[in-house]
Amino acid sequence: MQAAVSFPFPFITLPDPAVSGEGALDPLGLATTSDALANWLVPHMTARMSRPRFLTAMAVAASVCQGLDDKIARDGVTPAYLVFEWLLVEGFARAAAREDVVRTPGIEKGRLAVAKKIPLSSATYLKTPSVFGFHGVYRRLGVAAGIVDDELRLAENGYRLLKVWEQEQGLDGFSDAFEVNTGLRGLLRSAVKAGIADGYVIRAGTWQGWKFFAEHLTPARPGRNEAIFLRELILDPRGETRGEIYRLLEAWSTDQRSDEEEPAMARRLLEKASEELALRLRTIFAFEEFCQALETAFDLLRHLSTRNGAHALSRAAFSADPDVRRIADMFPGRFAKADRMLQAAPTKAMAGFDGLARYFRHVKSAADLYDAMLERHGHVQKAKPPEGKREWFEHGQDGSVFVRPPYRLDDRPKLGESWNRPYRLYAVQSFCDDLKIGS
Repeated sequence: MQAAVSFPFPFITLPDPAVSGEGALDPLGLATTSDALANWLVPHMTARMSRPRFLTAMAVAASVCQGLDDKIARDGVTPAYLVFEWLLVEGFARAAAREDVVRTPGIEKGRLAVAKKIPLSSATYLKTPSVFGFHGVYRRLGVAAGIVDDELRLAENGYRLLKVWEQEQGLDGFSDAFEVNTGLRGLLRSAVKAGIADGYVIRAGTWQGWKFFAEHLTPARPGRNEAIFLRELILDPRGETRGEIYRLLEAWSTDQRSDEEEPAMARRLLEKASEELALRLRTIFAFEEFCQALETAFDLLRHLSTRNGAHALSRAAFSADPDVRRIADMFPGRFAKADRMLQAAPTKAMAGFDGLARYFRHVKSAADLYDAMLERHGHVQKAKPPEGKREWFEHGQDGSVFVRPPYRLDDRPKLGESWNRPYRLYAVQSFCDDLKIGS
């Protein structure tokens, strides 16, 4: 983690396996609480979501794969819906304009396969497609919106969405029960069956299915009625404050939303937020202000140890730093405010913060903060699956520490106002933008 990390761009990239394998993510165990707060703020969405039309693609996939739910490909791991996903991604790579498929999960894998003339398969597609493929990314919202069920079978709103989509696309009858093995649906189904049998997908460059995906499912081009239907699903009152956030962001002009970080977006939302939305936003602000102090202190520990060269850093040397002392002075107040605000949050968020409180409730000085951070970090790293991860610091017998080379920090961190965790406002904003394109 670098000093004063923020998320100036609206979409989250895949984790770096070389780094995450060492346990270099979330060294203080703050994500459990932030994820629960993000769920509270924007239910059923995640930070990786950006293109609502993948909900339509999920409905089409469920229709095509009807009756194939229990089939597993020859590779022993790939279900029918992922075979469909391989086909769609390759279709986008082959036949769609690049600007129409921006932020398609797995698209670079598809382009590489096309360029090398190799079929997409479990070996050539994403390493964890059930998480990072479009089904994995959008599944939570698809289930909550009633488009698919937990097994990715078509649900009631999925049928309704399909009818809107097929009529608008000039594909009347696509989802009819008796047409399952005929027409375009039959063409796609046949390709899925072949992919299940072979363990990979391979079709000629002239195959009609590539054109189908490019013309009817590219994420940047939802039809007007399709966009209206998708918007209604996002605004469903069962999504609680999700719909209110969508309406408020939708009312902002493009200029108002450009290059704005989530804390700034949240502050402007507060200006017109309902009482309930304001409570959720203020709770997140309180938690993040606590996190900003804690993470800056942790990064100062890394920096001071780095600057100390071959010598271990003592508790006294850490505590003598003026920036550390300033953070230590404000820390009890920030902790108390977060603790108070989180009493109104969901149980999972409260439980996550209670886990932090065990270490930080009694911090009154820089020396206390030094001990609490190292104890918390050691606990978090030890608990990481499958068998724990190494700490970022080596420990001396006298309580001093030496930062390990991968986690050295040359630049001195400064206490800022950025959030190091996403709260899904970018995802909602992107949905607003895409569904306006279809209007």
